[in-house]
Amino acid sequence: MKFEIDYSAHAPVFNIQTYCIHDGPGIRDTVFVKGCPLRCLWCANPESNAAYPELMTYSSKCTGCGRCVPLCPKGAISIGPYEGKYVAVTDRDKCVNCGACVGACPASAREIAGTEKTVREVIDQVKGDKLFFDGSGGGMTISGGEALSHPEFSANLFAAAHAEGIHTAIESSAFAKREVVDRVFPHVDIALLDVKHMDSKAHERLVGVPNEYILENIRHIHRELGVPVILRMPTIPGMNDSIENLHAVGRFAASLGGDVSVNLLPYHRLGESKNESLGRPRSLNLEPPSDADMEAFKEIVAGHGVPVKIGG
Repeated sequence: MKFEIDYSAHAPVFNIQTYCIHDGPGIRDTVFVKGCPLRCLWCANPESNAAYPELMTYSSKCTGCGRCVPLCPKGAISIGPYEGKYVAVTDRDKCVNCGACVGACPASAREIAGTEKTVREVIDQVKGDKLFFDGSGGGMTISGGEALSHPEFSANLFAAAHAEGIHTAIESSAFAKREVVDRVFPHVDIALLDVKHMDSKAHERLVGVPNEYILENIRHIHRELGVPVILRMPTIPGMNDSIENLHAVGRFAASLGGDVSVNLLPYHRLGESKNESLGRPRSLNLEPPSDADMEAFKEIVAGHGVPVKIGG
């Protein structure tokens, strides 16, 4: 039965990043949606956790001019000391993320992450880059957050991309009900699916949910729905980079059969500064793995007969 595209379906989007080369094959536009059921301790996009707009502030840019202070309807902003200078400080208990302060900042030290966008709005923007997609074998990727948290938006946006002749990819944890998976993945050309940890108890400790549902969905996506899969494992020092876990990832990838490969993603600190911009504490203080470490990890996983790449 023909899929009738609902161009009015919508979701909170916090970025449409163009000319991406790490979110699937070729040059791509990546649509980042807000809202995620996981709470990974190392999250690189903490602004994607909540499914509503959020204020982000950048103290390094702030000049302390105070123009934002009288505009806040909740009186949440004041001028105070920060690392040797005076800046605008936001009381997050009072802030309602209205964005009234954003436009007044001459230094662009404030922004709202996330606005509701329709499928029509997004596809009209994305299809403008089709020339680059066609020339590079690229397309459009939905990431997040979690694309499966907005199944109607994601399914319809993927279908709209196919209607424009655009290749589709998804970056997902695969943590969703089976009916959601079956709604979205028929419109997906390639799936980049996360494996955070192969031990369910460790997985729950690190990201907030067990992994049985996730692993079953990955099997279903690849075996029953026939979608090529790239398993993506963020390698977090001391958390999931043990020899035992790396072997388990390799065994799982090999068990899925053909059209499966593994990307090992080195931990980076980008999420730490973003947490600070959201008024949250910096959650980790880890050193990223060395190149030598990553090569050793790659050898372990590849020993199970699956293609492995460092990076996305």
